[in-house]
Parts: sequence; C-alpha cells; structure tokens
Amino acid sequence: MSDSLQLVLQQSVEDVLEKMFFIRSLGDAEEGPGLAEGEVAAHLAFDGEPSGSLTLRVTRAAARSISADFLGTEEEDLSPQQVGEVVCELANMICGSVLSRIESAVTFRLAQPELGEGGEREEPAGVSARHSVEIGGGNVTVAIRTESLTVQHSYAGAGTV
Repeated sequence: MSDSLQLVLQQSVEDVLEKMFFIRSLGDAEEGPGLAEGEVAAHLAFDGEPSGSLTLRVTRAAARSISADFLGTEEEDLSPQQVGEVVCELANMICGSVLSRIESAVTFRLAQPELGEGGEREEPAGVSARHSVEIGGGNVTVAIRTESLTVQHSYAGAGTV
C-alpha cells in the first residue's frame, strides 16, 4: 500500500465529509475485511492514468445520517432510494477528490456508481489504499485500487504521489 496514496485517500475522505456533507469524523475506525450485513456499499470504476476502482462502505445508520445532512432533511423522512443516491454521490465525490490530487492534469472517466448491500459488493482485489473513519452514526470505509502510479506528482499540502 502506497503511503502517499493512503495520505491522499485520508485527506479526500476528511475533506469531502466536512466540506460537502458538513460532517467531521470522530477519528480512525476499525476496518473490517469486507462488506458486512448492515452496510451499504457503492462501487465505481474509473479510466485514466491511473485506472482503477473505488469502493465505499457505510454502516446503514451512518448512511442515513450522512444523507439527512446532505439533503437537509430529517432521517425519518428519507426513502431508501434517497439514501442510496447519496451514498453513490459520496463515493463519486471522494473518487474525484483522490484523482484530482494524484493527477490534476489528466482527464478521468468515472463510471456511474453501483449500489450494493450486505455482501452484494465486495472491495476490489488488490486494494492500493484503504481508510476508515468513525462518524456520529457509524463508520465510513473507502478502498481504492489503482492499476499503476508510475509517475511522481505533487499536490498541495502533503508531498508527492
């Protein structure tokens, strides 16, 4: 696992949660090996340099909390479809943030995120970096797999990738 990619992933998760969802993490969380019952997952592939995929796993309670904060509504007013759409958007935003930090001059194509629940969507094989945080409603875990990171690139605030 690349330390620099790990740092980029950590920063991207924290930034997106704080700036777009108005949520501050409570710190690092224990990481489970794969999607567990009671979790919602979104998976998306991306093409560019590098190509790869990202999987976001969120405990159901955290998914509802995140969705309510993002949509400005009460948790009990949310439909399962709304929660799924917000989880997919969170995955999309984190993936975009990571990719823009590791290679800002390349155009990437991101596939539409696919939603899975309780064992339907596993993390990609050959994970390059994983980060898990605790938020008020539960945990958020993001795993990214990249085909290659052959070129060193710098990004603001943390060195090179």
